Amino acid sequence: MTLSQQLDHMRKLSMQLAPSGLKVVYTGSGTLLNALALDDPRLLVEHAAYWATARSLEEARYLTAVLNSATVLAQVIPMQPRGWRDPRHFDNLVWELPIPEFDRRQALHRELADAAAEAERVAALVPLREGAHFMRQRRAIRNALAEHGIASEIDTLVTKLLDR
Repeated sequence: MTLSQQLDHMRKLSMQLAPSGLKVVYTGSGTLLNALALDDPRLLVEHAAYWATARSLEEARYLTAVLNSATVLAQVIPMQPRGWRDPRHFDNLVWELPIPEFDRRQALHRELADAAAEAERVAALVPLREGAHFMRQRRAIRNALAEHGIASEIDTLVTKLLDR
């Protein structure tokens, strides 16, 4: 196998370089599931994260709202293998939940996308100290989302989505 074949094994690299740069990325392991939308075709996703292309910003927001919710985290934790202290490794466990594919015609799906857009606006206003540890920065954002009420709103919507 050549070096370029090795780097692009199973097209894991070239598939990321598709003309549409819109991707939903989520952590493969850890204690908190974190997802975000990337809209830059020059960015590559690291091997310990998972990604999927999104057909629209609305679909990407829907998925990030679902994946970032405490509701999904609570349902995935019992499925996770345990590390030294805590559950670890989300990998593809989230997709064992009954998360429907985004359908713009569904009001609940649009509401989740709109809630994610509001969460983005709230998160963008959080002052982050340069050089602060990423976990401290994520905590500051989670706290702001909780104080605003949008985190609770998203959890309510995700509960409805998964209970259907």
